[in-house]
Amino acid sequence: MHHDLSGDHVSTANDKARIAWNDTLEALLAHAAATPEHLARTLEADPGFALAHAAKGLMLLSLARSEVSGPARDCLTRARAAAALRPVTRRESMVIEALALWLDDAPRRAAQRLEAILLAHPFDVLALKLSHGLRFMLGDQAEMLASLRRVAPGFGENHPLAGYVNGCYAFALEEQGHYAEAERIGRRAVELSPRDAWGRHAVAHVLEMTGRADEGVAWLGDGRTLSHANNLRFHITWHLALFRLERGETAEVLRLYDEEIRAEPTDDYRDIANGASLLARLDYAGVDVGSRWEELAAKAEGRVHDGRLVFADLHYTLSLLGAGHHDGAETIARSLAEDAHGHPSSERREAARNGALAAFGLIAFSEGDYAEAARLLGAARSGLVAIGGSHAQRDLFEQAYAESLIRAGSLDRAADTLSDRLARRGGANLFAAGRLAQLRGRPAGRLAALAVASTPLAIAH
Repeated sequence: MHHDLSGDHVSTANDKARIAWNDTLEALLAHAAATPEHLARTLEADPGFALAHAAKGLMLLSLARSEVSGPARDCLTRARAAAALRPVTRRESMVIEALALWLDDAPRRAAQRLEAILLAHPFDVLALKLSHGLRFMLGDQAEMLASLRRVAPGFGENHPLAGYVNGCYAFALEEQGHYAEAERIGRRAVELSPRDAWGRHAVAHVLEMTGRADEGVAWLGDGRTLSHANNLRFHITWHLALFRLERGETAEVLRLYDEEIRAEPTDDYRDIANGASLLARLDYAGVDVGSRWEELAAKAEGRVHDGRLVFADLHYTLSLLGAGHHDGAETIARSLAEDAHGHPSSERREAARNGALAAFGLIAFSEGDYAEAARLLGAARSGLVAIGGSHAQRDLFEQAYAESLIRAGSLDRAADTLSDRLARRGGANLFAAGRLAQLRGRPAGRLAALAVASTPLAIAH
């Protein structure tokens, strides 16, 4: 038997497949665009490599697209057939089992099965990275951190993959609010592994959540260090755009949107989320985004019935509403409401309960019913973590809630929400500070409330 980069046995038939598999592992950790190419080389060199078939199926499911279910199930069939013809390790069998669980609408159990591998094989970076991604999609922040706390310290700095592992660790720490530790570990991760796009991304999150826009711009630089990356590079540019927006540089934000964030008009849900959430923030700031919503809405129209990930569904909804396509947005919202009660997957039901509230809240906002939008978005606030994504991504719904309160005339509640937001970001947040200044400068009473509700409250840049 051969060994992979984790130091574990793998049932590859030849050394060519082993080398290609190791390239696949490193590329997966680096979020490299070449990952599918390396995986294809692996299977070309050894079509009977069960682990590679299972890994491919899990990677396909992570795309959260309805049309990948069939190909992912084909991967499971091939993996099982290969395992029946050639002996595989228990570790490899458990990866196949994780794929079967996810295909059976039990993604949380799939993550648990992958993490069980790490108990006996703490250096298994495939299980580590795949479970990390699954927990992220499920909003399981505590479990994401618990798993990495167990294994990341074991990767000494001389381990060739230590940087990548610590990049995951830094992100898990940041999502649980351990900002200082996350920043220290994330910066070191990038030093150890310069290709670690996820570690660079983790530090960007820390700087976003602690209100350090200037440092964020400096940290992300010109993006050349991410030339190897897949579409994560668009998301990291999205973070750069948030820092630029925080500094009031809206012309630069629009340039980043056009030339980088949506330079490739894909319908990957992560790319659509980047675009829709940035356009919404620009709208709230009173910036004319022109016809940019139309391109996103055209992509979202094809995803109205996907129903694979609530985080994606909400950003499709946002895209459709931005372009005035209310029918599609309402279809998604109704589907979420139905899934909250009757979907066979407990994970989908849990996420859909709050996702439906948020979707109908966005619809109310777009229709100018700000009081109803505030009620619905407010009801969703505490449970939105279940839709997955990061705090920085879900912050869009927090901003929509604050905007709804202001425009509905609920000025005291808006001020409390904005003051709390400002405090959590160390007193540095243009969105909160600008709106608080406006609220405090307005006279009290019904006339002021009506004025607030009828204007965009844009911050002049």
